[in-house]
Amino acid sequence: MKSKKIKPLSEFRQDPVSGDWILLAPLRSKGYKFEGGAKMRVSKNQCPFENPSKFGNAPPVLVYQKETKSDWFLQIIPNKYPAVGQGDCDLIHQIGLYKTQTGIGFHELVIFRDHDRYFADFTKEEIKKVFLAYQERYRSLAKEKCVKYISIFHNHGQEAGSTVPHPHSQILALPIVPSDVRHSLNGLRLYFNEHNKCAHCQMLTQELKEKKRIIYQNKKMIVFVPFVSRTEFEIRIFPKKHFAYFDKIKNEELEFLADALKFAFFKIDKKLKDPAFNFFIHTAPTIRNRNYSHYHWHIEILPKFDIFGGFELGTGMDIITIAPEKAAEILKR
Repeated sequence: MKSKKIKPLSEFRQDPVSGDWILLAPLRSKGYKFEGGAKMRVSKNQCPFENPSKFGNAPPVLVYQKETKSDWFLQIIPNKYPAVGQGDCDLIHQIGLYKTQTGIGFHELVIFRDHDRYFADFTKEEIKKVFLAYQERYRSLAKEKCVKYISIFHNHGQEAGSTVPHPHSQILALPIVPSDVRHSLNGLRLYFNEHNKCAHCQMLTQELKEKKRIIYQNKKMIVFVPFVSRTEFEIRIFPKKHFAYFDKIKNEELEFLADALKFAFFKIDKKLKDPAFNFFIHTAPTIRNRNYSHYHWHIEILPKFDIFGGFELGTGMDIITIAPEKAAEILKR
């Protein structure tokens, strides 16, 4: 008996000139929409994440309890409106000039229990627990044969793309390596081949020497405003030790990462008056039998102050109005 063919939820499409992929996911348009600023207010009884099972969501794949064990701290559930879904690991299809691939993969939500507590309000211990959960799901999804890259990100505020104000992160496991990651990997590989050194490690060496853009550091992590920032007050957090994979970070290092993130989120909240922001983890792909030793995993935090105009969209070149050195000075105060 033949198995029933699953209708794909979405489709990847590749630009034949740049080689960049986009994801066409019509189901995402059915998601919840709320109005408001960075800290949007929606009553708990109307919130789909206050009690996920009540709103028809699938059972959680992972639950972490609060320290008191009286309630859950976070739960990870399959996204009710996923950008990717089930299917076979099929080959890329050629449609005339264009290439497509079925939008297979996994799309999960990391929902935090407290309705109006945000990362700036979390303790270092709570931030560490969040990243332990990220790691646990990353390792599980990385075992899936179709998965080549896992994106972990958090949207804070409507301007950053958040459609549900209840604090939550997202995890997307994809059958392709996204364009921005691919460009970064290729750039780092070219630099390594030419200089036999990691470009990011060289960057950290210069930042530590100049001390103009570093806003915080501890034994294992460095927090700084990059020399080439894409937005005002962009923050990057790097492990001082070079390695490619976020999921390989050990428990002791997670404590230092939580300390660095706590500082960064606190400064964004207090010094910048709680703007909308995105943060995401940049890590090496999960592709087996591929060497990514030249890559240096890290976290990027991008506050949202401006809307892209014609120049930015037409050229791919960002315009910022505050020098990274000045931004670091403000954040360090």
